[in-house]
Amino acid sequence: MTDSDAEPSTVKIVDPMSADYDAAFAAFLAHTDQKERAHEKLVHIAARLARRRTLIDAGAGTGQTTALLARHFAHTIAIEPNEHLRRKLARTCPDATILGEDIATALPDRLADLVLSAHVFYYLPPASWLTALQRLASWTAAGGSVVVILQNPDTDCMRLLRHFTGRRFDLRALGRTFAGADHDWEMSVSTEPAVIDAPDLDTAVIIAQFLLNLVPLPDPPTVDDVATYLRDRFRVPGGYRFSCDQDFLELRSPGPS
Repeated sequence: MTDSDAEPSTVKIVDPMSADYDAAFAAFLAHTDQKERAHEKLVHIAARLARRRTLIDAGAGTGQTTALLARHFAHTIAIEPNEHLRRKLARTCPDATILGEDIATALPDRLADLVLSAHVFYYLPPASWLTALQRLASWTAAGGSVVVILQNPDTDCMRLLRHFTGRRFDLRALGRTFAGADHDWEMSVSTEPAVIDAPDLDTAVIIAQFLLNLVPLPDPPTVDDVATYLRDRFRVPGGYRFSCDQDFLELRSPGPS
């Protein structure tokens, strides 16, 4: 078979336990202000809480955000089912109580004034979203808040995901459904802008492949198709720029403020 006859390479399905995942995630973080913007917003949310006794971070990952917020709370519970990430979490947050279960099975031993789940709901079946949110709410102390973060569905990144997978994530709809079922909770959604600036197409493709792995890829697109999509839509002088604004769904528990 000649090179011209070779099958085109497809987007790689990345195991979250692998070094490839770590490298792709590192490339994403190195070229975006998303995490910095999220940290600013979360510190602001924490500062306005009446009490800061306990933080629960459900899906804490490597613990960077957990460690930042833990400074503002007397006690921290970090939930992370991925063993690979949990080892890093233990190093980043040595004083936190770490639970190795997921949202559906974890049993925190106390209620929290802030329950956070950042960029986790991508990985949950859509039919389980409301149940997962209700479970997070059940861990929340009176007067506390639940915060769920995902990318806004109209960002460039989520349009890319929808183009190649058909998947769409909408926290506003989830919040309305939750508030409709429990009228005592206050619900709001705010959007914080963020961007990815990749210096070249190769880097942009690595980041795009990482984003596409947010969902199962039974029929992954070709890398060439992804590169063409990026060139046609996101090329700017000096590289590639695409938006990754974040939606913050905040639910405030009834109770003393």
